[in-house]
Amino acid sequence: MQLAFDFYGELPRGPLRSERLFFAVFPGVEDALRIERFRQDFLKANPFGGGMLRPDRFHVSLHHVGDFKRLKSPRTYAAELAGDLVQLPAFEITLHAIKSFGAFPKPGRALRYPLVLLGEGAGLLELHETLGAAMTKFGIRALPDFTPHLTLSYGERPISGQRIDPIPIQIEGFCLVHSRLGKTEYQIIKRWPLSEPKPLLH
Repeated sequence: MQLAFDFYGELPRGPLRSERLFFAVFPGVEDALRIERFRQDFLKANPFGGGMLRPDRFHVSLHHVGDFKRLKSPRTYAAELAGDLVQLPAFEITLHAIKSFGAFPKPGRALRYPLVLLGEGAGLLELHETLGAAMTKFGIRALPDFTPHLTLSYGERPISGQRIDPIPIQIEGFCLVHSRLGKTEYQIIKRWPLSEPKPLLH
């Protein structure tokens, strides 16, 4: 059994800021499986190589809190306080189109184009705006620009934008997520449930 690894040349450097903190919403298990079935069918018809995200990592990012060399507990605490201020009902997102975003070049690596599903929904926009205002109260910069999307994979060539049969997904809460850049792991630091929508009066 080999117990040691031999490396030739200089070891690759990790990112200078390898700890990322962000807010996101995740689809439920059944919705994630429907998205996965769509992805499998789409990539069979449009093979373009690259790597795929696990279905349990499917998410729509809401706000980027920051990238750090080491995760800073004061920033995490401030983000948790911001999340505590949000009181909104559950809502639905409609994934309605697919496209590739631009690739970011990395030395010594082939270009990888994020393949994403574009989403829309008034509740999602309200959550983004409300959470952003709460973040600002606790000294965390919140960007107003927002392109709701769910990443499926990273391909070796881009896919042009096209409409798809709508995929509705239910959102019943949002999360503060710790991601180790370059790794395939997310740690949910805190979850906030969204309240049940009030029934319409007739």
